[in-house]
Amino acid sequence: MSQEPMVRPGAISGNGCILGVQRAGSGWEVAFASEPRTSPQPLWFHIEASGLGGAPVEFVWEHADICLGSHTELARLRPVLRADGGDWTRVQAVTVDQLDDGRKHVRFSHAGGAEAVAAAFCYPYAPPDLDATLADAASPWERCSIGVTHEGRPVTRLRLAGERGGERPGLYLMARQHSGETPGSWGLDGILRHLASDADEARELREALDVWVCPFVDLDGVVNGDYGKDALPWDYNRAWERLPMRASVHAIQRDLMRFRKHTQPRLVIDLHGPGHSTPGVYVQLPRSERPEAQRQGGLEFGADLAALFPELAAASLTRETTYASRWNKLSTLGTWTWDFLEQTQCVTVEISYQRLTDEPLTPDGYHEIGRRVLRAAHAWLSRRDEA
Repeated sequence: MSQEPMVRPGAISGNGCILGVQRAGSGWEVAFASEPRTSPQPLWFHIEASGLGGAPVEFVWEHADICLGSHTELARLRPVLRADGGDWTRVQAVTVDQLDDGRKHVRFSHAGGAEAVAAAFCYPYAPPDLDATLADAASPWERCSIGVTHEGRPVTRLRLAGERGGERPGLYLMARQHSGETPGSWGLDGILRHLASDADEARELREALDVWVCPFVDLDGVVNGDYGKDALPWDYNRAWERLPMRASVHAIQRDLMRFRKHTQPRLVIDLHGPGHSTPGVYVQLPRSERPEAQRQGGLEFGADLAALFPELAAASLTRETTYASRWNKLSTLGTWTWDFLEQTQCVTVEISYQRLTDEPLTPDGYHEIGRRVLRAAHAWLSRRDEA
């Protein structure tokens, strides 16, 4: 080994404070920490070490125990690695070091053979990934801009091509209100791909539903590599006031009003990721203060999901929302759609960063989750369309 490798945050969605690079046996050790950026509490990271010359590299994720999630579950985490721009893959295992003063660091490694190795908390998903999904010339997705972010980026909205005129059952999907919660994007990617496929079910769904999609709510945070949970100065999922507190939220509110005029019945699905080690898929129910009819709609959607996830206990598919909030805990997308869009139901679906049961999730696994969420949405809307 000669020259020290260069280590820095990834070019897109990059996040990581590099704390040190040193030789370790025949390879290198890279110490880093997740940057909170706009959030009070960190989690997301995405860094790259280049100039390795084929040497092995061990990543030491310091201060992992203060990231969002249980510090007792750190050994279950499986970050992802990518060598020389190839596919992202899960690490096989991590090692948790507990220091004398109680701090906890997480170690994981690449065996070598690459010039550059990137590491991320979970599979990254950014605008180029969406572009790749939509690149097929036969794609049924019509793309437009519905507004501009605080940093001057167009807010993208997709809509299924199809017949216009008259009301049809409508599904509005969105992801990345919290910019680092990439499982939501991978689930959404599965929905986009399935609806663009030649499968019989996909053709039926294209005919049955008017589907609108906002892939990146906090687009600035996605590109910049922010984690985004409780983002300052205002969490995106607490910015849904009568006078919205974020430019993207304002644009999406107006778009949802247009959506309301074209669709009946309607359902909005907001895709998220939970704490770092939380397994499974589940609906985060409206808080107990909300109308019973709204909560019942969430429970019914949870039951539809449970029927499609036999590997999970049915009771695990819905969870009460009791956690504290740094902002008005009722200024959420779900509250706004119910109160201002004629009691339009919104369900928040949390998708694990890690696993459904025991095996770590892959992009294919996330795609399958997305397809099942879509089927649950169709079942939920079909009952209301028949009523």
